[in-house]
Amino acid sequence: MKTRSNRRLTIAYNTGSVPTLAELITAKFIPEIFSGDVITTVQSNLVCAGLFNTSYKKDLRKGYKVSIPFTGAATATEVTPGTEPTSQDLKGTAGSITVDKWYQSSAEISDLMEIEELADYLKAASEECAYSILKQVDTDIGSDFSTLNSSSREGADGQTFTDEIFKNLVEALDEADVPAERFLIGDPSTKRDMLDIDKFMRVDYVRTPVVPTGMFGELYGAKVYITNNLTVASTGHYGVYAHKDAIGVVIQMNPRSRIYDMGYKFLTKIICDCAWGAVELRETFGKAFFTRKS
Repeated sequence: MKTRSNRRLTIAYNTGSVPTLAELITAKFIPEIFSGDVITTVQSNLVCAGLFNTSYKKDLRKGYKVSIPFTGAATATEVTPGTEPTSQDLKGTAGSITVDKWYQSSAEISDLMEIEELADYLKAASEECAYSILKQVDTDIGSDFSTLNSSSREGADGQTFTDEIFKNLVEALDEADVPAERFLIGDPSTKRDMLDIDKFMRVDYVRTPVVPTGMFGELYGAKVYITNNLTVASTGHYGVYAHKDAIGVVIQMNPRSRIYDMGYKFLTKIICDCAWGAVELRETFGKAFFTRKS
């Protein structure tokens, strides 16, 4: 009876209240809680991936293909009394995304750590591992910026970001009939250049305050985001002004976490891995620009 009771306690660790991290660790749920902490941190901190057409899928593997559908453009026609209107197929062509990235991040736990120390360490370690994964995801997506708009980029490598550059980007997407819900992603040098432009700082142009999510503000109706994970051009980076449908992203919803008892090293190792893919969906829905500094 005693053995059965112990087994029941190990499986059904929750008695109606929310379990603490220490209780989860005791109940052998380290991989699950570690995975949960990692993906929560990733989803709340992604800059590039969170802005584009994103889908989270379970159990992704490298080589899988995932379709992200979007509608085509509708056309209005003149009414002819007595004639049945011809229906339009607005399905569009689904973008096929191949999961071609597979990365891992791991942490080690000493056998001598007390349960309270272990709980605090796992929380900090999961955030570090999450950051390393999200940096890879953002960097991968940023590599597609320069190929948008048939690889046409605004300005010259190493240029200072100006009001004129931004207006040219807006005009390019307006002429392509891109919906108005757009954003701009730049690097720290882009932010520095904006701080020197008076109209970018005035409340009649910038109405949204700076928030701690990578968003710098709002410019002519477009939210401005700053990240260090852009692709290097030469002197500067490739930033982008885009609509979310310019790039499609599919990310593994629950990164796998596995635990290994490495007793011969007096360590326990947790390995967390994540798979994703990104591809250009609508090339006219975004245009890259050069930043001043890399």
